[in-house]
Amino acid sequence: MIKSYDVIIKLIDRYDYGGALDILCEKGFGDIDAAIIIKSCKYAVNFDFETAYNILKLLSEEKRNEKEILKLTKNLRDLIDGDPNAIFSELIENIKFQIVNEEYIDFLGRVYRFKEAIFKYIFVKEHLNRNKFSFLIEVMSKKSILKILRKKYRIFNSNLIYGISTYINKYLSYEKGYESIVKLLNSEKMTSLIELRNSSIVGHGFRAVSREDITRAYGNPYNVIDDFKFCLETLDINIEVHKYNIINELLNKELCHINSDSKQPINIKYCT
Repeated sequence: MIKSYDVIIKLIDRYDYGGALDILCEKGFGDIDAAIIIKSCKYAVNFDFETAYNILKLLSEEKRNEKEILKLTKNLRDLIDGDPNAIFSELIENIKFQIVNEEYIDFLGRVYRFKEAIFKYIFVKEHLNRNKFSFLIEVMSKKSILKILRKKYRIFNSNLIYGISTYINKYLSYEKGYESIVKLLNSEKMTSLIELRNSSIVGHGFRAVSREDITRAYGNPYNVIDDFKFCLETLDINIEVHKYNIINELLNKELCHINSDSKQPINIKYCT
């Protein structure tokens, strides 16, 4: 019986795949399928999708062909290709991790990046006017967008968000959905949240950030996720918000089986 089973499951439930993997590897379970999946997740949550994808190739043939793993493999391939549905879904999940683990400065960093990503997506998709889209194209860079705004649309604001907001209001005002997105993302409460980020270590200062600070600025932190989901639904982005919960359920079953059948007990004091 794996006596550290409950600890491993607790770490997985908190999306601490690195911690769970350390325990399994320390006690000689680093090569089992569950550990390989956990290792893949460890890299995926840090946006190293190429490594996460390649790690899954180490799974047993039987496990690689299971429905959940085939779906995960395709998802990682989409992330590697910069597919907007996959990228935005991953960002939503990543924001949730920060709330669960009470990492509020990192949470603010993800919120800022997400807001910027939505604005960049709207601008580039409208500017290119094509269906096929990837986050990896060169025109998605801040430098390229500001250059296009200046040369083609005569918008000279050096702030990316304000520049794209001006573009949307000037050239896409007929798009009611875009107007609602701009209004939400440039709202007073979102601005207050971004100001918290700017004064923290991920911005330009050293201010600590608590849940109470975020609540005063925006309300329940999960409200941010709901508002971002609204933006994505307005943009017809297909979001998957349960990816890691599904993976965690799979890992729970895998480890439960090992916990019951193992003849090599893992007896450690790890959770102090």
